[in-house]
Amino acid sequence: MTFKKSLKTRTSARAVKLACSVAAAMLVASCATGSLAPSTDPLLADLPDQDSLEQDLLDQDWQNVAAAEMQAAAGSEPLISPQGTLAASKQRKLALRKLAERSIRENAPDTYTVVRGDTLWDISGRFLNRPWLWPEIWHVNPQIENPHLIYPGDRVALTYVEGSPRLELIRASSSASSNASGNSTTPVGSIPADIIDQFLVRPLVVTQGDLNRAPYVAASEQGHLIATTGVHIYARGDMAGSRYSIFRPGKKLIDPTTEEVLGYEAIHVSNASLVSGGDPSKLIITSSSRETLKGDRLMAAEAPAPASYQPRAASTNQAGKIISLVDAVSQAGQNQVVVLNLGETDGVQPGDTFSVVTNERVIRDDIDQSRSEFFTVEGDDSGIVMVFRTFDHLSYALIMSSTREVSLYDNVITTANEL
Repeated sequence: MTFKKSLKTRTSARAVKLACSVAAAMLVASCATGSLAPSTDPLLADLPDQDSLEQDLLDQDWQNVAAAEMQAAAGSEPLISPQGTLAASKQRKLALRKLAERSIRENAPDTYTVVRGDTLWDISGRFLNRPWLWPEIWHVNPQIENPHLIYPGDRVALTYVEGSPRLELIRASSSASSNASGNSTTPVGSIPADIIDQFLVRPLVVTQGDLNRAPYVAASEQGHLIATTGVHIYARGDMAGSRYSIFRPGKKLIDPTTEEVLGYEAIHVSNASLVSGGDPSKLIITSSSRETLKGDRLMAAEAPAPASYQPRAASTNQAGKIISLVDAVSQAGQNQVVVLNLGETDGVQPGDTFSVVTNERVIRDDIDQSRSEFFTVEGDDSGIVMVFRTFDHLSYALIMSSTREVSLYDNVITTANEL
């Protein structure tokens, strides 16, 4: 699927998006270059041969898509038959596995010993050109307790079974015994957790309705214009809870395609605890990242979002834009955070990975006047981002790797578009 086609999925009708998803599944026949080794995966157990499966999709799924398009045109929700959905799921699973097999690095080691500070992304990247595909060739050894947890000192081995590569864990005896005894040894994380921790416990995006409803700082003790840690403040509005994040509305987050305001950045100011309720309520600032000002808004402190992620190819075809760079002006790099104009309503989930592609460029040719004056250069791949927090129409993503600077309004497409 070309980049131009994938971009259309952002703005086209629901039925066209559905057709693209089925088309991606059908491309497996051209992706597969040989037969898979026998598998015990129940999802693949009853796969027919490639020719039969391709014909089934032609006969069934495209009929489903045609019906879905007619239903969408009539204003009703398109439906896909269970048979068509199951066939597409099996094809996708098979395609991802074959893509993972072709992603083994030429210089991949036979084994790698995990060290403290490693992440699952780092380890996978030593073996795969596409680290997010590691689950497709990960072999679970039932004789190892918690085989999905990897500890410093463990080894990850690349082996081949009937010509098909797989990654498996070789537990270090020291880590196995220490973990069984309740030692504080911590397994490696999927990504550098310390980079995104601050984004998991604070409001990041608010709507105009959130701003209108949120309590606000009306004054600080002794009439000070600014308040810092340890200072009492007075707030008015509906207070629910005992701990609050105080934030300041930031810039509008605007979809560059539709020009719709998707929300406002919530700039974290401080944290506060309720001292006494009433009108006004009295609070004390417990920590600050900047001075608290009159008019700042309060929001009940959120429970930390889950910090365990499994980078993977998104399950739906999507294309969008980077609409904001966190703590950067126009460009960002690896381990920095960006905001995408894709969210939960688009089917995006934490762990989904996207390829970053620069915009097409129109260049003037001032050398040969006999040719057309302008020509177009397609966009280039510039990195991979992984979503770690989602909202209705937005998501926050970490730049996992980059080959060049990632820029504001660069395009993002699901890594599954390689299928």
